[in-house]
Parts: sequence; structure tokens; C-alpha cells
Amino acid sequence: MISPRGLTRRLKLHQLLFLVLLLSGIIPVALSNLLLMNENREIFEDQEKTGFTRAAEALSRELTDSLRHTRRELAQLGRGLLAVPGPAAPAARLRQPWVAPYLERFLRANPDLLALRVLDRRGQGASFGPTDLDAPAATALDTAFEQARSHGRPVYRFVVLPATNQPMAVTAVPIGEGPGGPELVVEVLARLHILEAVFQREARGQVGVFLIDRDGQVLWAEGAEPEMQRAVAGSDLVTDFTEYPLNLTAEYTIAVGGRRQRMLGRVSPLEETGWAVVVHKPIETAFRGVERMVLDTLISTAVLVALALLFAVWAARRTSGPIQRLARTSHEIAAGNFGRRVEVEGPGVELRNLAEDFNRMSGHVQSYVEQLRQAANQNRELFISSIRAFAAAIDAKDPYTRGHSERVAAVSRTIARHLAMPEEFLTKAWVGGVLHDVGKIGIDDRILKKGGVLSAAEYELMKAHPVIGAEIMAPIEPLKDMIPAIRWHHEAWNGRGYPEGLKAEQIPLIARIVAVADCFDAITTSRPYQRAYAPAFAVETITKLAGSRFDAKVVTAFLRAFQAGEIKVREEEETEQAASS
Repeated sequence: MISPRGLTRRLKLHQLLFLVLLLSGIIPVALSNLLLMNENREIFEDQEKTGFTRAAEALSRELTDSLRHTRRELAQLGRGLLAVPGPAAPAARLRQPWVAPYLERFLRANPDLLALRVLDRRGQGASFGPTDLDAPAATALDTAFEQARSHGRPVYRFVVLPATNQPMAVTAVPIGEGPGGPELVVEVLARLHILEAVFQREARGQVGVFLIDRDGQVLWAEGAEPEMQRAVAGSDLVTDFTEYPLNLTAEYTIAVGGRRQRMLGRVSPLEETGWAVVVHKPIETAFRGVERMVLDTLISTAVLVALALLFAVWAARRTSGPIQRLARTSHEIAAGNFGRRVEVEGPGVELRNLAEDFNRMSGHVQSYVEQLRQAANQNRELFISSIRAFAAAIDAKDPYTRGHSERVAAVSRTIARHLAMPEEFLTKAWVGGVLHDVGKIGIDDRILKKGGVLSAAEYELMKAHPVIGAEIMAPIEPLKDMIPAIRWHHEAWNGRGYPEGLKAEQIPLIARIVAVADCFDAITTSRPYQRAYAPAFAVETITKLAGSRFDAKVVTAFLRAFQAGEIKVREEEETEQAASS
């Protein structure tokens, strides 16, 4: 009888490899596939939930943006009425001959607006639109006016016209500040065409879309039966939302038509109104793709196992020790270990030649990679040194702001990080902060070093430094992405900045970031004409300027960084260390 050891000695190498693959490969593969299938099920379910969540969030953002746009238009309309020269009393101003035609044109230019009212704090003013409004609409307008006048902030009310079952929104925006409250309240009754369009688009098949208020009551549901609306209002998801008005995703059970059904739902708040969008669908529908994945996995596994057997027969005949060593070594080299070499041994001249060629190639690659690494380090050091040289040149021209550019660069990088920007953008923000005032090289020392407030003519000359800096840096190709920070860091969100009067998103993000960082350092730094203020005062000032001078999104990131202790007034040496890290 032949022992197992004797049998392995009699077998050829490819036969032995095939036997080993058959006994030690196929069975583990089958078991591992079963385990992986369960893991993949969980992954696919998580992906389905993630996709479902993103779709619900996008839906709420779309509705929020529409309502926010209406609110901003009303605020702009009201501020315009107060800004035009005329009587001081709002009621008298609203009786000016030009006001009624102006408001009528505004109403005609916005076909979704059914009614428009501009009232002073006593409820007197101008009203435009149908005189026979449905009682719910008229009541919502009056209620929104009282709330906006009392609380001094925008108010939203949802209305469904009984005659047409059409969704409407009342938006009331207080304008101005006075001893007795806002000077004006601008309010409209607007058709929510976007709400109908979005709901019809999203509510397909077994997917349900609902609009609820802060108390969990269903305000609007496209095509949903009253029983379904009550089931959604009483669900665990909506109940949790009334306690914690946050973005929530959950699985829950509802009873409709005497049948209990397991649902996957998402509730996303509308930031403007306090309302929320609920999107849900049955679990079996949501995870139908997972079941198809499981079946496909089983079929594909069976096919792959059969192919693997055929391949194993071929590979066992062609495989040898030197090839295995070559594969292991190549993997190590691919992982970055370029010093590895293949042992030059094994049967066949071709294998030895292949190993020798491979070793020579590995040596060349190792040499080239090392040279590239050294060159990259040298280039980076040269680049950083050049940038710091520019900052030093600025300090030499304007010594009272010594270290200002480095501090602005460090704060800019921190703000960009809290905006979740990639590392490449963080580096650009730092460089842009260092170079933002490079144009002061071209400003007369008499103006830069003046101990008092600049005259109008001197201020106009000083305002040229962003353009001068951009022109200085323009020929330097690696700095092209930082030039916007140099040229436009004095632009304002409301369009009242310089040099070009850009506004809102017209201003590049990097320039908006540097603008906030520049303002913070300017307020907290002592100058000949101004003492340094405390960081808290600087934060308060920047917060007040959000939405007028600065991008509110950037200010929010700045506040997060400040509250986390990552932005504070530091000594120059500490700032340099932070910028170089």
C-alpha cells in the first residue's frame, strides 16, 4: 500500500498542485462566498439606505431653496421701498404714487404669486391680488403678518385652497428695525408649483412623499389616501422627528387597510420653515435589488468555480517555483519596496533571463523613484521658500502688520478644512493667504506707513493693491489657482467690495475664505490707527457681516473652527509653525 507521502512523491508537480487546489481551494471558496454573500447583503442594504437618504435630502434642499428664493426676493423688495428717498413714515411712503405700479409690476413678474401685501406695523399699506380670497388663505395671511410683526423674523404658513386643492405658501418677511417692531412686513400668497412638480416626480410606484409640519401633522401628500396620511403622521419616524427635528432615517411599521407593512423612511427638515419632507417605501421594495444580488452571486460563484477548476488544471501545468517567487517579489515592488530582487535560479534559460531582466528593471525603477522623490522635495522647499520670501517682502514694506500674511494663511487653511475641502485646496488657501497682500509692494510707503486714517485719494490708491498683486503673480503658472485670493479678497458678498464689485458666487471660494481670515486678523492686530480688539469682538463683527460682506457658509466654517479652539490670536512664532505644518 502506497503511503500519502509516497503518493505525493510519485505525482507530477502540476498534478500535486491541482490536487491541493481541489482539496484546499474549492471548499474554502464555497464557504467564504457564503460569508461574503451575507456581508455583501449588509453592504448593499447600507448602500440602498444611503441612496434613499441622499434622495430625500436633495428633495428637501430643492424645496428649501425655492422658499428661500421667495423670502430673499421679498426682503429685497421691502428694503428697496425703504431705501428710496421719501417720507420717513412707512405708511406715508407706501402712499407715494410710484409705489402701487411698482408693486403691481413685481406681482406680474412673478406669476406664482397670487397675492401681495406690503403693510406697516399697524397693518396699513398696499394689497394686490384677488379680493375674494378663500377664508383659509386670508386667515393665513393675517396670522403670518401678526407673527412676523411680533417676532421680527420671516414666517411661513402652508395653505391648501379648498376650491382647487392647490398647495400654497404664505411668506411674511419683516423689513427694517424700529422702536415698535419692523417698519414693514412684506408678505405673499404663492402657488407651490415646485411642490406639486417635485412630489409628482418623486412619488412613483410604491414610494410615498409627504410634507409635514413641526408637530408631525401631514400638510400635503400627493395622491396618498387619508388612512396612509394618518399612518405616516403616527409612525415612529415622524414621532421621533417631533422630539428631535433632525435628518432621520429609520425602519418602522405602519398599518394600512388592516395590513401591517414594514417601511424604510427618511425625514428631512426644511430649514427655512420648520416643515419637513418624509419619503418612504416598503422594505421589500427597497431591498429587492439585494435579493437579486444574492441570486446573481450564487450563479456567478458556480460559474467561477467551474472556470477556476479549468484554470487550475492549466495553471498547475504551467506554474513553477521561480514564477511564484517572481510574482511575490513583483507585488512587493508594486507596494513600494523597490529594493527587492528575484533569486536568479530555477529550470530553463528563459526563467533565468526573465529573473535577471526583472532585477535590472527593478534597480532602474528604484533609482528613478529616488531621484523623483528628491526632486519633488527640492521643488516643494523652493516653492515654500519663494512664498515666504514674498511674505517677507510685504512685511518689509508694511512693518506694523508683520506676520499678518502668515496668520491670514493659517486661518484660511483652517477655514477651508472646516469646509471639508481636499488637501490640495487647503494648500492653495494657505498660499493665497500668504500672498493676498503682495500687491502692497507697489503701494507708496507714505501711504502704507501713514499713522492715521487715509484720505479718499490715498484710499483709492491703496485699493489698487489687489490688482497690482494679481498682475505681479500672473506670469507664475504654479500660482494661477491662488490669484483669485489675491485679486478678489476685498470683494463683498453683497457686491459692494472692490476692485470689480463682484457679488455672491461670482467671488471665487478661495477669495471668500481669505476675506474672512483677513478681517479676523485685522481686527485682532494693533495698528497705528487702531488698537487690537479681543477675538470675541472680531468673531461678533464677522458674524454680523455674514450675508452682506461675507459668505455665510464661510462664516459658519470659521465659527466652527473658532469654537473648536483652532483659531485664536497667536504670537508670530506660533503662527509660522502652524502655517508650515
